[in-house]
Amino acid sequence: MDFKGLIKDIVKEETQKQARFKIGTVANIDDKPTIIFSGEENPSEKGYSYLGSYTPTVGDRVLLVRVKSTYVILDKLIV
Repeated sequence: MDFKGLIKDIVKEETQKQARFKIGTVANIDDKPTIIFSGEENPSEKGYSYLGSYTPTVGDRVLLVRVKSTYVILDKLIV
């Protein structure tokens, strides 16, 4: 499967209640970044943790993975 196919599968999976992966856009950076998830208009009230190899920037399109009851930002998507 190519990268674009993987992203399409992730977007399809997002319609499920607890998708393993989500795609979103960094909306704000205070203590932890808030995210506008794909298909939503308003940013999350919750801030999300991210991997040390990624530095969040407002406007970044990011890939998140579900870990227990929350999501963690993996990295910026460059499509």
